[in-house]
Amino acid sequence: MKVFSPRQWLGLVGLMLFVLTVFEPVTLEASAEQSDQPTVVYFYEALCEGCQELTRLEVVEALEAAGVNVIIKDLAFTESLERFAAYNDFFRVPNRQRSTPLMFAGDRYFSGATTIYQALLSGELVQAAQQPLLDVPLEFINLSGFAGLMRVIVAGLIDSVNPCAIAMLLMFISLVGVLKDRKLLIIISTSYIGAIFVTYFSIGLFFLELMRRYATQINAISTGLYLGFALLCLFLAIITFYDFWVTRNEDYGKVKNQLPKLIQRFNKRFMHRFTQVITEEQHSGVKKYATAIAIPFFIGVVVAFTEAACTGQVYGLILLSIRTVPSATGYLYLLIFNVLFVSPLLVIAGVAIYAKNVVGISNFVREKMPAIKLATAIFFLLMMVYFLLDVFNVSLMRLLLEVF
Repeated sequence: MKVFSPRQWLGLVGLMLFVLTVFEPVTLEASAEQSDQPTVVYFYEALCEGCQELTRLEVVEALEAAGVNVIIKDLAFTESLERFAAYNDFFRVPNRQRSTPLMFAGDRYFSGATTIYQALLSGELVQAAQQPLLDVPLEFINLSGFAGLMRVIVAGLIDSVNPCAIAMLLMFISLVGVLKDRKLLIIISTSYIGAIFVTYFSIGLFFLELMRRYATQINAISTGLYLGFALLCLFLAIITFYDFWVTRNEDYGKVKNQLPKLIQRFNKRFMHRFTQVITEEQHSGVKKYATAIAIPFFIGVVVAFTEAACTGQVYGLILLSIRTVPSATGYLYLLIFNVLFVSPLLVIAGVAIYAKNVVGISNFVREKMPAIKLATAIFFLLMMVYFLLDVFNVSLMRLLLEVF
């Protein structure tokens, strides 16, 4: 029975802590938003319901009537998006509150139409504006963004070695492995993996846009929602750690966090039926590459949807983590995650085709499954910590400095 050394345990935990730790921001050049008179910086979007509510209530006019200089930043412009990210990081706005309408005054921020309007009525917003506005530099090294990128990279790598995705790939290759044409096998495998990439990326885009579209509603219930996700992460960590324990003892039949048996049987029958069409066509001597591309692509789309119950757990948590970053950054993170997700599939497919040893690869993955399960369990635990820190608006770096 294999046991992890203390150095391996320490390395896994250290890597994940590095990913979740947000570095302190570094400033370079002073901003031009400083003023001697009371100032509020207001970030808004034309289609934002909360922004429209503040317009109806004439909040900007009321602030100006009170002698406050209101600097309005429209997020339709790239420059405003960059400033929005800088202000959020510099003022340490929790991720769940990083959506419009958002106002900054003095050293404080006011998020959401209700909060802003109530602060105006109570005089709290005008009073905060009397204080000097924190100087958010024009050039701001967004190291928390870097930490976010690292979080996406590690999550993509962890999800990429998901046994569910690898098992489906090996099953598919074994079904078409009777074909002797190596070029055809490469085309078939590339089409299958390409379909998984396109489908997974499209699913991510859909849910990311959905989260942004209903950002106001999500923010309204954010505390309860994030506590719920923290509990979900704890549950997933427990069952995945259980899987680590049973796979370390080579008792693979007791693994809990995997595709339901019904879906596994469906995928197997589905693959077998369609790969039969390819093999029969090729054995007939007629090489129709269009069929060899279309059928595997269709199989890949169906498999990507059905295995999402297994592979989508990490994906969903990362979508929640990056939903508040600017759109271009979010799309880039999504692309990076999905490229990393399919990269091991491409490597395994290449090795399986050229070495013609699907069983050997399958055994290798099974041997490494305890490490995969352990890394995933640690990831879920640290995502739980991430959500809890966000709920209580605690900086992990600051907390570590205070403890040590």
